[in-house]
Amino acid sequence: MRRRVIARTVICALALAMVGAACSRSESDSGGGSSTTTTGGGGASASGSFAGLGKVCGPGSAKGATALGVTDTEIRVGTVADPGFAGRPGLDQELHDAATVFTKWCNDAGGIAGRKIKVDLLDAKLTEYRQRILEACGQDFSLVGGGAVFDDAGQKDRLDCLLPDIAGYVVSPQARGSDLLVQVMPNPNNEINNGDMQWLAKEFPEAAKHVAAMTAGLPSTIVVKDQAVEGGKAAGMTIVADIQYNANGENTWAPIVQALKSKGVKGILWTGEPENLAKLEQGLKDANYPMDFIRPDANHYDQKLLDTGGKAIENTYVHAQIYPFEQAAENPATQQYLDLFKKYLPNGKAKSYLGVQAFSAWLLFAKGATACGSKLTRACILDKTKQVGGTSWTGGGLHGASNVREQQATECFTVFKASPNGFSLPNIGANDSIYNCSPSNVLQLKGDYGKGVTLADVGKSLSDLK
Repeated sequence: MRRRVIARTVICALALAMVGAACSRSESDSGGGSSTTTTGGGGASASGSFAGLGKVCGPGSAKGATALGVTDTEIRVGTVADPGFAGRPGLDQELHDAATVFTKWCNDAGGIAGRKIKVDLLDAKLTEYRQRILEACGQDFSLVGGGAVFDDAGQKDRLDCLLPDIAGYVVSPQARGSDLLVQVMPNPNNEINNGDMQWLAKEFPEAAKHVAAMTAGLPSTIVVKDQAVEGGKAAGMTIVADIQYNANGENTWAPIVQALKSKGVKGILWTGEPENLAKLEQGLKDANYPMDFIRPDANHYDQKLLDTGGKAIENTYVHAQIYPFEQAAENPATQQYLDLFKKYLPNGKAKSYLGVQAFSAWLLFAKGATACGSKLTRACILDKTKQVGGTSWTGGGLHGASNVREQQATECFTVFKASPNGFSLPNIGANDSIYNCSPSNVLQLKGDYGKGVTLADVGKSLSDLK
């Protein structure tokens, strides 16, 4: 069925719930062209070292036209995002921004083992993902650091042309479980990190017996909510209400607040976007009916939540896996990330959850490609990125440890408590910097949440990969 242009709030509700921070840019942010290219800086030479990773980029002697998009002097890759969507200009522009910043910095340092990066900034405009994948199939060695809301549309095409994806994020079940994919913060279909839900259930044992699950009435957000419900139940929560709200927002949230009161709800598992949650919290405050806890996903680490909700924001605990920007001075990786944006793209969207994920993907790609050297093939980049990432990849300290090698859900989480004064870190029993890391934080899901596209689905196998 042909996708129509959808209203901004519907798309943001969909994208935010599924990808974390996809709608975090303001409407004043500019979108990119359908296929722009950046080859690097031209400024002063960079060191090529990044925080805890050491040397990432620099001179070298790698040579050979070893694969499509690879020459003696260049590696050509693609980064997909949706900034040109007319209903939401700038959607996921931070993915293109991260690609621009990394490429300029890396090329100033000498490239990847001496080869310069040429990146195609591919604009899917929400409904043109398959077209951009077909373009990338004809020109790019790999996809790096990108993502798009409707990424289900081109997965078979991507696998048919054997195009790797070192992703910034993936959304659909078809993409999340697909072959030739490496995620720096794996988001598989069959498991989630529910460590923060376990923590909430222990912190608020009475409220945990009276929890509502809330999301917009959209099929994809309902899937995310259903996973959260399974995670909450496994953590010891009792779900007493399952409420859907209008994806465009409610004219008044009073009826929903009344529904929460009638069910005796004391805690909320929320799937959605910051503005809608802020307005719900205003409704709760107007009714003098505070929650003991509200648990939204990582996309709510967003100033818009505080700006919209004001003094109504309370007892809101955002699930997160990155180091907070507010404490960048205490974390070399976060500070260097922000400094690189300041130098190479000062007007770019640096303070974005997705931007951090995308930059981590670029770091992993560069380390993997360096390890391949003059034998840079698609088979090698997939193998080396998983080897380099291992079971505790942090992007040099940008985020909690991820199991890249096995593409399993991370064992680490942190929590950002939102209040009118900003975001703070509550005591979650952290045992690795600000993170609580334990195998017990990962839940194997029993529900059926979809399957990924495989090479077998397009009549191919790993033996076809060169």
